[in-house]
Amino acid sequence: MIECEALTKTYTVREKPSFFSRGVERKIAALREVSFSISAGEMVGLLGPNGAGKTTLLKILSTLLVPDSGRAAIEGVDVLRFPRMVRQKIGLVLPSERSLYWKLTAQENLQLFAGLYNLSSRKACERSEFLLKTVGPSEFAHVPVEKFSTGIRKRLMIARALLHEPRLLILDEPSSGLDVQGKREIWSLLKDLATQQGVTLLLATHDMEEAETVPERLLIIHQGKIRADGSPSEIKALSGNHGWLFIDLPGTYSENRVKLPKGLFLDSIQSVDGGSRLCIRISSSYDLPQLLRIFPDATRVERREVSLADAFLTITGERFEDTDTVEEEEI
Repeated sequence: MIECEALTKTYTVREKPSFFSRGVERKIAALREVSFSISAGEMVGLLGPNGAGKTTLLKILSTLLVPDSGRAAIEGVDVLRFPRMVRQKIGLVLPSERSLYWKLTAQENLQLFAGLYNLSSRKACERSEFLLKTVGPSEFAHVPVEKFSTGIRKRLMIARALLHEPRLLILDEPSSGLDVQGKREIWSLLKDLATQQGVTLLLATHDMEEAETVPERLLIIHQGKIRADGSPSEIKALSGNHGWLFIDLPGTYSENRVKLPKGLFLDSIQSVDGGSRLCIRISSSYDLPQLLRIFPDATRVERREVSLADAFLTITGERFEDTDTVEEEEI
């Protein structure tokens, strides 16, 4: 379905000029020889912080941006040589809600975009009616988009991207700006599209919960490079630990006071409510009764499973934090 070989893209940006300086130009590598492949029917997530290069990659695959070097193909069609053919094969959902016409109703929006895809009047009506029922929002078909909530607009944007029955749906931050319930509705919709309608999904996200919920496979991207590729559970296994223990103790503790049994390693000590919290990494099986005997005055013991954020730290050497070197909307 998707083949990428050594995709590279570098931006030249100029720092803001001052009274004494014209501003210095510098180059930022958004993508660095990115290579991967995606098979038909897969649900794949592109996980990375803002500035990692996710949007740049999606824009290249959707023919909106030209790489400096490398090759990309959708169903064997070269993205650079045959962009029109590629656009017929993909549906694209970008974060901007302004990709809809706010003064038009949901139905009018779909029929307008159907015309841009050269669908006949009959086909446009059939597809619009079908998508309003299956994707939504059917109950708001004759309501202007400007009156919609963010969640309803997101559903309509997905419906619009599916008008021409694409085999591949590319989404950039599909649940951004939504509350918890709205996110879960979008996630459920995307999984239904993949499982029931056979649509291949490629979605970019920096939402850890979204990355664990929707995709079957994750590509970790950091500083323009693909750093890991696998299922969420496989990615988490790369962290090299089996979870965390958090033990709250009265008083102040230092590292030399903490003696842990085999299989446990002290990561840090935090000050909490006048006491200390031991953050312990689990590397193998351990004896909990023995641990409690070592800390008989413990006021709280909590076990937490390893997270994608832990895996990201292990893989990249950095905590999962959004960077603002260059805005993700630009790269």
